Amino acid sequence: MDDPIALDMLAAATQKWPGRVAVRSAHHRLTFAELNYAATEIAGRVPNGARIAFRAEMNIATIAALWGIPRGGGVAVPIDPQLDVAAADDLAASLDATLGWPERRGPDAVELEPLSGRPVVVVTTSGSGGVPRGVLLTAGNIRAAADASQIHLNSRSEDSWLLVMPLHHVAGLAILWRAAHDGSQIVLHDGFDPAAVATELSVGVTWVSLVPTMLTRLLREANGPWPGVRGALVGGAHASYELVAEANAAGLETLPTYGMTETAAQVCTVRPGNVEAAAGTVGHSLPGVEVTIDAPPGQPGAIGISGPTVSPGYVGEPARSGTFATNDIGYFDQSGRLVVIGRSDDVVVTGGEKVHPGLVERALLQLPAVTGAVAFGLADAEWGERLVAVVTGDHLVSEDLRDALASELSRHAVPKEFRIVDRLPLLSNGKIDRATVRRQAGA
Repeated sequence: MDDPIALDMLAAATQKWPGRVAVRSAHHRLTFAELNYAATEIAGRVPNGARIAFRAEMNIATIAALWGIPRGGGVAVPIDPQLDVAAADDLAASLDATLGWPERRGPDAVELEPLSGRPVVVVTTSGSGGVPRGVLLTAGNIRAAADASQIHLNSRSEDSWLLVMPLHHVAGLAILWRAAHDGSQIVLHDGFDPAAVATELSVGVTWVSLVPTMLTRLLREANGPWPGVRGALVGGAHASYELVAEANAAGLETLPTYGMTETAAQVCTVRPGNVEAAAGTVGHSLPGVEVTIDAPPGQPGAIGISGPTVSPGYVGEPARSGTFATNDIGYFDQSGRLVVIGRSDDVVVTGGEKVHPGLVERALLQLPAVTGAVAFGLADAEWGERLVAVVTGDHLVSEDLRDALASELSRHAVPKEFRIVDRLPLLSNGKIDRATVRRQAGA
């Protein structure tokens, strides 16, 4: 695993397929040899051990930097390009001030630790309260994640990946790693446009990664068929049974997936060909990734993850050892597939009863007229917390929603209040901005 070429998957791909197209965009088309040359040029200008923060625009220069900075012995820190200048500089400075490993200088400095354990990228993710944290990912994490994904999905060198997920998030970065690992092509788009995505899916792209909001917008734009697509990974939030069924009916095999920055993306994914059997779940864990539930069989409990894809920790914090304890709650079905309910820190205690908002949201999203839902608790003098649901959809009436949920959920799990809105605010990666929804509701 400490073979430098094996860990530098772009270099390995260049050795095998130098003339194959590695990435194409609206304006450029680079072979693996050309992309590798660009990465090497960048690597030559990186001081060994340097942390380099940069705005991760959706372009080939960013892709070259993400390969070149680690190759030069540095650590790449991609930042949301939508941040204003001051905010981006503040984030870069705060990460730089808290990065916990010493500077490495000199020709032999990299050999002070195994190459597979060397941090090569820091991916920012929001902790509690929205405070950014920098997740360390090593060369070994990235290679293990790409290995496991290839085996699980049976992806091939002749495949192609449509890249619309941001390159400062692990969902976008993972596509770079998978494509280089397999020798497949990346089709790069500057953001998500449903009409453009529908066109790409109809002319040869075989894989795409989306969040549920993107998939919903895609299906509103076009209805297939897309016979050449081998799979659409959908994660980042719960993909309702109805949304997955609608996508599959349109000829787009939709594979619910569960993962996070701390695991270099995928943990569990429904395998191609198993969508119907795996309905309501995120499938089995990837090879080498162990998922545990801190509860009796069949009961919801805290999700733990271990294996070679798990990050060694966060910048400025002690190194992690043992199982990574997530904040997510879930259980295994009878076939060993994972069902994710929600987050433990989102549990609402109302009238002395605990309610998982994820279960409420799932029930709402199963109603035909509902297109989006967020449930949470607000402080209440009578109930301790009042369960509130913010919902989008056509011709919705609060009483109808309440009556529909009353037959599906326990009495205390039916929201005390429904707020029907035109749209839910989104983050730059397409996920619902739950913090803003809650803040607006509280105000």
